[in-house]
Amino acid sequence: MKKTILLLCMLTFLCPTPIVASEISSTETTNIIVRADIKEWKYKFINGKLYKRLWNSTQRRWETDWIPV
Repeated sequence: MKKTILLLCMLTFLCPTPIVASEISSTETTNIIVRADIKEWKYKFINGKLYKRLWNSTQRRWETDWIPV
C-alpha cells in the first residue's frame, strides 16, 4: 500500500503535464504602448569634483540638479 501511494506521488510530481497555450490569430493585432521614460545619468567634473545629473531622454529635460558623487 505504501509503495502504491509513493509511486502515485512520484508520478504526480515528476511527470510533466502538457500546457496548452492559445495562439493569436493573424487577424488580431496587438498595440504595445511604452509608458516608461528613458532616463540616464550624466556625469561632469566641476572644479575637480565629480557630479551627476539625471537626464530624461523621453521628455528631453533634466530631472535633478547636479549632485556630488
